[in-house]
Amino acid sequence: MKVLITGVSGFIGGRLLDRAIEIWGRENVLALSSKANEKCQVLNYDFDSAVLHLDKSQLALLSDVKIVIHAGAFIPKSAAQADDVERCNQNILFTQHLLDLPLIALEKIVYLSTVDVYSVSSVISEKSYAQPTSLYGWSKLYCEQLVSIYAREKNISRTILRIGHVYGPGEERYAKFLPKAMKAIISGNPVELYGDGTELRSFIYIDDVIEAIFSAVELSENIGLINVAGGRSISIKALLKHLIDISGVDVEVLSHEFHGVKRDLVFDTRLMNDKLLPVEKDFLVALREEYDYFVRMK
Repeated sequence: MKVLITGVSGFIGGRLLDRAIEIWGRENVLALSSKANEKCQVLNYDFDSAVLHLDKSQLALLSDVKIVIHAGAFIPKSAAQADDVERCNQNILFTQHLLDLPLIALEKIVYLSTVDVYSVSSVISEKSYAQPTSLYGWSKLYCEQLVSIYAREKNISRTILRIGHVYGPGEERYAKFLPKAMKAIISGNPVELYGDGTELRSFIYIDDVIEAIFSAVELSENIGLINVAGGRSISIKALLKHLIDISGVDVEVLSHEFHGVKRDLVFDTRLMNDKLLPVEKDFLVALREEYDYFVRMK
């Protein structure tokens, strides 16, 4: 079975590629990427708003692709990037061009979306109302529709995975609280905390995300939409305490006023647990693994 994967240079996509090669062998894995990659055969493209520029020999390699895992997208690395018009539009254009490729043997698409499509809700489930607060969220919701319509017209299977807050080695490229706090603690700098730290977050470990994605590939039921998010919620304040305990050092915390809208992110993960990921990795064990990784990276 040949598989095409997009986004292989990303945080999730890089792990995804390694696991795919491990499972199916490098000869059965294709990557669609703008960057070179020596791990498997890569269809390198030059992207513009009009077309994906692939030559005839590259297009021929797509003829026996049965599975597409579409992980490629612009993902904001900070809140300031979430409304970048040009880059959010590229999410839509790239997905459109991907679906225009001659994938004549295609049987299934697994599309990695985001929980950023949801509106504010006390507990988020797959039935929660989708009302994004950023262009990034809207771009991913639009792509969900593109994939769903394509799958219906081609009479193929599709699974949309709305990915939550992923943590683990590799997330250091993002300007989020967890990696920023780890870097500050390890460097002996103060940790900056905005607000009172009582807002709740649900973290899911990178290895669990990869397992859930491959379970979705093998899923025979046409579920359609599944949230892939942490089943345990924790306050930012409690998370910081765990980090300080793991570090074993005295940490200065600089508190700042928060002027945005406070929002808890708590998920009902029963569908994920039933269909994709029965058990998540222990949070504190995984948190220590990531901390040790940051120590080695220093």
